[in-house]
Amino acid sequence: MKTLLIAINAKYEHESLAVWCLNAACHRHHITTKVQQYSINDSMQRIWASILEETPDVAAFSCYIWNRELIVKLIGDLKKARPECTIIVGGPEVSYDGSEKEFHPIGADFVVKGEGEERLPLILRAIAEQNLNHAKEILEKSVVCTKRDYASPYTAEYLKRIKDRIAYIESSRGCPYRCSYCLSSESTKLEYYPVEIIKEDIRKLVNARAKVIKFVDRSFNVNEEHSLKIWDFIREFENERITFHFEINPDILTKRQMDSLLAMPAGLVQLEAGIQSVNPKTLEAVSRVMKVEKAVENLKTLMSKGNLHIHVDLIAGLPYEDMDSLRESFNTIYQIGAHHLQLGFLKLLHGTRVRREADSHGYKYRDYPPYEVIENKYISSAEMLEIKDIEEALDRTLNSGRFTSTLKYLENYFAEPFYLYKGFAEFLKSRGRLYQPIAAAKLFEYLRNYALQIDGINKLELDSFIALDYACSIKNTVLPEFLKDSDVKALDVKRLLEKIPDFGWKKEYRKRFMVLEGRFPTKMEGKITAVENRIIVDTANIDPVTKRADIRPYGIFTQD
Repeated sequence: MKTLLIAINAKYEHESLAVWCLNAACHRHHITTKVQQYSINDSMQRIWASILEETPDVAAFSCYIWNRELIVKLIGDLKKARPECTIIVGGPEVSYDGSEKEFHPIGADFVVKGEGEERLPLILRAIAEQNLNHAKEILEKSVVCTKRDYASPYTAEYLKRIKDRIAYIESSRGCPYRCSYCLSSESTKLEYYPVEIIKEDIRKLVNARAKVIKFVDRSFNVNEEHSLKIWDFIREFENERITFHFEINPDILTKRQMDSLLAMPAGLVQLEAGIQSVNPKTLEAVSRVMKVEKAVENLKTLMSKGNLHIHVDLIAGLPYEDMDSLRESFNTIYQIGAHHLQLGFLKLLHGTRVRREADSHGYKYRDYPPYEVIENKYISSAEMLEIKDIEEALDRTLNSGRFTSTLKYLENYFAEPFYLYKGFAEFLKSRGRLYQPIAAAKLFEYLRNYALQIDGINKLELDSFIALDYACSIKNTVLPEFLKDSDVKALDVKRLLEKIPDFGWKKEYRKRFMVLEGRFPTKMEGKITAVENRIIVDTANIDPVTKRADIRPYGIFTQD
């Protein structure tokens, strides 16, 4: 019997963990399966033809919000082309009451809800024995799935595929929290896998040259000892080209955990912290247990060292969060200074409490994946569109990592950071470019033109930071065309650097170094504390956290 385990990922660089866990579980039961991986960017025809060419007896699909509509089409087409093929569907998008009524009519024979590692092998064995009634009994009896042993999903085949891509790993399963918008809140318990086995798998992924190893554990730092053992272990790989990603609850970080993170080699770890809102009534309504002030304080401390890449999350559309409340949440979270601020939108997922309670908050949301909020009692659809515009401006600027110095400078001209991004969104929209592709150099020009409209703006200071960000992020030592008429100058690096004793000028340094002459003020609490007139950019020396070129005041550089 030929069984395909089919994953359709959101991007090529992602490699589904679920199908490989199922593959490992089946192999433990001596059941042969074959993993087929695609992405939603593959054509429907390519995926369809590839599956048909395998002539499967059983096709098992892993269904998520990003691939549900595609999988629904594939199931229907496959059943018509190969009616004898048994079709199984599982994953978050079928793990809710009544999903069978949606998937059986289109051709699915079995709908597996919840975890599948124990049930899928039993179902496949029953199908092989042509005992379909027993297969259906397995689905109905949850008692067969009480055991949860760890089987490494990282086969030789998997490891060949993962080079320069994102690998997912779980050292625990389940979540201790009950956030009403999250499917993990429906899990019954939190279990940890043996740390020594997880270490072995980490080593496999590092050796296979994965680009990022992303832990899918919810609230990784809940168990202090567990987290510290893994954090201590990964330091071993500081000289490898690898980054480890963890989702944390920042308010419960212990001193030992804080110390461990602050001692990490630069660029080895990135953290994601979901604060979601700072409105107490909102957090209570969604059962989000968090001490916001402590969370913000801890994240600021973690940012201060400069060794960690930090990503914070905010959700628009939560209960009791109107526009004023969202603005306050945005401004509070923005103060952390995180490298990435994700302004997301509530998704009313199947099986979540917030979806069950939708009527009580007047929710209107899309009927199709990802079931995103349109409006509710507290925020109108027009306001939600305005927030979408701000999200777009935020992603193009702050989250791109290209405009760090310019944005920090521009914040001084706005009462709140929220209005900086709101204004830029309106600026781009007025020119018909908000949701259009924009080349990097052109985006710098748009931000400059927007900033030049601000009352009191100092053109020389603005252009100085624009030029600095351009050089640091694009790694280009030539001023962009739109700054050719600016008072900011790119000085002759050969003439300057040749004067430095024992520097040893080389002609390739023209493409490596850039000396900008302008005005670069440092402001604290609205007051200028220092001004540099010359900054040197070294495009060969890249910050492992921000991926930006190194900068130093020219005077300090010459002394060094």
